[in-house]
Amino acid sequence: MNVSVEAFVRGLMPDTADDRAPYAAVQALGLAAAGLIPLFIIYTQLFGRFPSEVQYGTVLYLGLVAIFCLRPAFVDKYGRRRPLDLVVTALLIAGATFAYTYYTNQYDDIAANREGLPNNWDLLCYAIGSLVVVIGAHRAEGWLLTGVVIAALIYLFFGHMMPGLLEHRPMSMNRVLEISYGYRGIFGVALGSVVDIVLVFVILGVALRLTGAGDFFNDLALMLTRRQRSGPAQCAIIASALFGSINGSAPANVASTGVLTIPMMRKAGYSGRFAGGVEATASCVGQIMPPVMGVGAFIMSDVTGIPYVTIMLAAIVPAILYLVSLSVAVALEAGRLNIAPLDVEAPAWDRRMYSRAAVLVVGFGTLLTLLFLGYPATYSGLVASGVIVAVAMILPDTRLKGSDWPTFIVDSGREGLSVMLSCAAIGIVIAAITSTGLGIKLNQEITALGDQNLLAALVLAAVCSIVLGMGLPTAASYLMVIFVAGPAIMELGISELSTHMFVFYYAVLSAITPPVALAIFAAAAIAKENPIRLAMTALRLAAVGFVLPIAWIYHPEIMVGTQDTGVIDALMIMPFLLLAILGFSAAHVGFLFGKLSIPLRLALGLAAAFIMAPGWWTAFLGGAVILAVSILKYKGAGHE
Repeated sequence: MNVSVEAFVRGLMPDTADDRAPYAAVQALGLAAAGLIPLFIIYTQLFGRFPSEVQYGTVLYLGLVAIFCLRPAFVDKYGRRRPLDLVVTALLIAGATFAYTYYTNQYDDIAANREGLPNNWDLLCYAIGSLVVVIGAHRAEGWLLTGVVIAALIYLFFGHMMPGLLEHRPMSMNRVLEISYGYRGIFGVALGSVVDIVLVFVILGVALRLTGAGDFFNDLALMLTRRQRSGPAQCAIIASALFGSINGSAPANVASTGVLTIPMMRKAGYSGRFAGGVEATASCVGQIMPPVMGVGAFIMSDVTGIPYVTIMLAAIVPAILYLVSLSVAVALEAGRLNIAPLDVEAPAWDRRMYSRAAVLVVGFGTLLTLLFLGYPATYSGLVASGVIVAVAMILPDTRLKGSDWPTFIVDSGREGLSVMLSCAAIGIVIAAITSTGLGIKLNQEITALGDQNLLAALVLAAVCSIVLGMGLPTAASYLMVIFVAGPAIMELGISELSTHMFVFYYAVLSAITPPVALAIFAAAAIAKENPIRLAMTALRLAAVGFVLPIAWIYHPEIMVGTQDTGVIDALMIMPFLLLAILGFSAAHVGFLFGKLSIPLRLALGLAAAFIMAPGWWTAFLGGAVILAVSILKYKGAGHE
């Protein structure tokens, strides 16, 4: 291998790249498998999809090979593979190869003649296939997800021995294996949504990153906020909201934007704990921010059959309210700390800036145009990715170099491995919930509670969503929880879209909810703060986000287009909701044009709760109290 080619290959390697021949070959195989994933997806979009078992099975197989090769399990103190890892990797790839080839070759016969009556070879395929998927998910997401999947398998095997609500009819090993490695389990809706939708937008995100168009978000946020007292924190909110809309992962969003915004907030005078809390909560905003919502809108459309445009319109007002709540909270905190505007140099509107803006505007314009015309999300995302790359190649400041192209292809597959393998494993959990009747029983319990107290039932459903979603990518969390809590919420008379948005919001917020708060840990590492203390700050900042899903159940006009609500209805309630945000934020920060006494903080918090309660008279009463306190404090601060 000559020097230039060797340097190029090593540039694609992970940080633990090993120059020993057999180990380097394994890593090269992993990179090749990752690169084949986007190529396969693009090919099937251009020339037609294969049957689902082949389409999903091929992508899953490539993902398993990539994860086994790129993320070793047995390493020495220098992070290099041990010889044992080569043996284990070879066995795992052999198992994945057997399961993939056998299942795709025999699927027609299984579906026609052997469903419910598997032969010994079928069972061997199911057992090996399920095992390698669980191990692959463990390599991707760690022990928490592995523990959840193992618990689901234990429940399938031994649930008939469990008491009360958990008891189900006995299941044979044959039945458990068949359910796990089939269309009800691993090859079900979770993996299907990732292959059909999520991976396409991973390609879009990589295109934005490599062309530099994604950096425009940070530059724009800095330009908009640099002269404000709370400018660094506002910059973090705006940049994270814009970037996270495409990124789709709160922890990855923190790692990408937090390295810039957290030090900048600390330099301005915010504590490290507050700076990390702002970044962690802001990184959740992007996933609920239209038009892309971290691909959540497209997954929701795929699962429900509701048009994407309807979902996007319904998500606008809640996203704005959550964004405004964070902005108000950091502005009040800046006032409480008497922080001066940070003197930072704004990026210049030079040729490079205009080029990045052009790529971004044309790419997103293409995406939205195709979506509004009714084209599928997969097709729209791929075309938008192509347009972004094509426009970037025309402009010299965004043009991809020759060495960028292999990176583009490999990263488009590598960056989707975690969500793909976690969703494949989550399929087993979904199978356990649906095939045992546990989902129905939980739904009945929530519904029965709702007949007595709707608020208590909603809180229980919210807790269920947060707990089940801890430590999982948002897509996997949402897809798992919707099968548990979703039907119960709809049984309470809540519309399908409101229900799915309810579950999705709490799935997003699980990233900042202790004890397993992945976005918090990422922010704490950058801020060098205690994760638990930082998490408490983040929860306080995101309090409005936790209340919003319950609020739109009582005020459906918050979500445009649900339950016969329109733009006029949203505009009528919006002033009251903004006052509620102001009152609630001032109550927990303790500042509004000046320091607030405990009685005033309690009054503002209670007034905000009145606005959220059903009925217009409570909204008027709560709004009047917040306005009165605001005017009182404004005049008391010397303003007239």
